[in-house]
Amino acid sequence: MTITRIAPSPTGFLHLGTARTALFNYLFVKKKGGKMYLRIEDTDKERSKKVFEDDIIAGLKFLGIKWDGVVVRQTDRLLIYKKYIDELGKNGFTYELDGAIWLKVSAVKTKDKIEFIDTIRGKICFPKAKIKDFVIVTSKKMPLFLLTNVIDDYEMKITDVIRGEDHISNTPRQILIQMALKLPALRYAHIPLILAPDKSKMSKRAGAVSLLEYRKQGFLAESMVNMLGLLGFHPREEKEILDLSELITEFDLKRVQRAGAIFNQDKLLSINAWYIRNMGQSELAERISSFDGKIKVHKKYLTILKDRFKTLADYQAESKFLHTLPDYSAELLVFKKSTLKDSLNGLKLIKENLAEKDASFWADEKNIREALQEIVDNNDLSNGDVFWSSRVALSGLANSPQPSEIAWALGKEESLTRIKKAIGKL
Repeated sequence: MTITRIAPSPTGFLHLGTARTALFNYLFVKKKGGKMYLRIEDTDKERSKKVFEDDIIAGLKFLGIKWDGVVVRQTDRLLIYKKYIDELGKNGFTYELDGAIWLKVSAVKTKDKIEFIDTIRGKICFPKAKIKDFVIVTSKKMPLFLLTNVIDDYEMKITDVIRGEDHISNTPRQILIQMALKLPALRYAHIPLILAPDKSKMSKRAGAVSLLEYRKQGFLAESMVNMLGLLGFHPREEKEILDLSELITEFDLKRVQRAGAIFNQDKLLSINAWYIRNMGQSELAERISSFDGKIKVHKKYLTILKDRFKTLADYQAESKFLHTLPDYSAELLVFKKSTLKDSLNGLKLIKENLAEKDASFWADEKNIREALQEIVDNNDLSNGDVFWSSRVALSGLANSPQPSEIAWALGKEESLTRIKKAIGKL
């Protein structure tokens, strides 16, 4: 059975790089019907914090990444490591210096080079002569990552290690530890780092923030999974929108690129907007309410505005004019190719016409749109005299949904109140 692990250190919040590594591991094992474990590598006691561990777990759950079994913490396994450390010492592979335990590279009998096959990058070789002795246990008697990683992978029956390319240089030293302990070799795949649009290292300006910070900004889990899944991976067809199940079907480590993966915030916004546009009305309302419990979602407002959203946070800003008409100038009511006289005439005709309509008329946006068009057609007026003027009258904005949509969402009473106010301005 294929078994992988995601092994973050709780020394910082869950960032995109670790989240993408977790996702790739998850996609890999789900396609193969295997298992993935979550291992918290917390032997750095000074830097490891519970708040970071909680953030990592919450971030993985947000993405819908489910691991098998219980969470494994390395600080709970110190006695296990001691057994292997003692074995290495007994067999002459270690020595003490300045209170720390070092692995003696020359004691491990190998060829003159350490090599392994990387699923993504092919054969990778390191001259053994260039690998110096290295610390595996600190002077404070705490085993280090290079050692604990190897032991845990063996104890947990890991078959495939999928991790960032920054770990390539660690691999030959870990292979030496495997050889010293006579442990089986593993399969490795080192995925490309995530880079900023200018191909520089990620910074807080360009995506290097906690994954859950994106949730706070109103990004959906679906869009984050979609975006992360395409960072460094190319599906067989040129598709930008793939949900988790589609990514599982498509995923293949051999289609993961070697070069750095470029993170594009605009692309993420575009993907997020697509998921919002294509989400059912009731579900979207629930998502917005869950995003901010203080927001009361008006479903009619949501209907006319959802195509304008890029994030869940946009609902509050985009719907503000529907709750409270902003102040605006009389000049804004007059279309640039129109006159004050024609604009005023258009608004008066709209008021008279719509005031006569009953509840069944106002229940259908199409009725309002057709009524506005009839006013244009029957009164020698331009579209700007009617549609522009009514749009501004109803929204107080130059850029807003169609006036028929706004009127339908506001209802008869509020719509006529706003039209009358606009007439008073002119």
